[in-house]
Amino acid sequence: MKRKITAALFSVLFAASLTGCLSDGSSKPEEKENTTVGTVAESNEKTDNIQNGSNGEITESMELMKLKYADVPEIESGPELKIADVTAKPGDIAAVTVSVKGTGDNWNNCGIHITYPNVLQCQLEDEETRDVKYEPGPAIKKNAGFVAMEWQDNLDEELVRNHERSLFFTAIFWDSSGTDGDIATFYFKVPDDAKPGTVYDLGYFFMDSDMFRNVNDDISYEKYTFEHLQGGSITVR
Repeated sequence: MKRKITAALFSVLFAASLTGCLSDGSSKPEEKENTTVGTVAESNEKTDNIQNGSNGEITESMELMKLKYADVPEIESGPELKIADVTAKPGDIAAVTVSVKGTGDNWNNCGIHITYPNVLQCQLEDEETRDVKYEPGPAIKKNAGFVAMEWQDNLDEELVRNHERSLFFTAIFWDSSGTDGDIATFYFKVPDDAKPGTVYDLGYFFMDSDMFRNVNDDISYEKYTFEHLQGGSITVR
């Protein structure tokens, strides 16, 4: 069993290395701009948080995702990942949960990038290793390896242009499966000078190495997952 867990963790860390999370830090991190995303009124005028990330907008990375799975057969239902909508006061640490439903309780590995405005501070367990602080949920209770890291260096141009940062999380299972429910809760500090009504949109960035597979390694299952991503938000109260 120890050997299997070691192999699982190696696979998890390898997946993280593909994201820039394990970069040597040689590149210059993007400069943070004191920007906000919008207000509650503006957010209500946009498409609901469905499919393809925050605001329902189809980003460049999501367009590439659609191309990747263009020839993969469709299925009628499957996993739906959701980032929670929460509220917080200026200066608060907002707890944001990522959950999943429709998995059939048989998913066995994933690799997901979450995006957030760079004015938010993702809370880390370790600044040097960039390990993200998180609270595991029941959906990953039987995991053999789980890693969450902040992506700081070599950010994709899309993220830099949109003044966004990203965290990556990945899980793998051996002799068990992931289930429906909460995957993990992550923590973000809201700016001290944030104005009530400000909405910080939380979405997704797709990389070719990202995945959400079931025990049968069904690509249609994975396609459904990425085509039905649901973003979330932090609203300042």
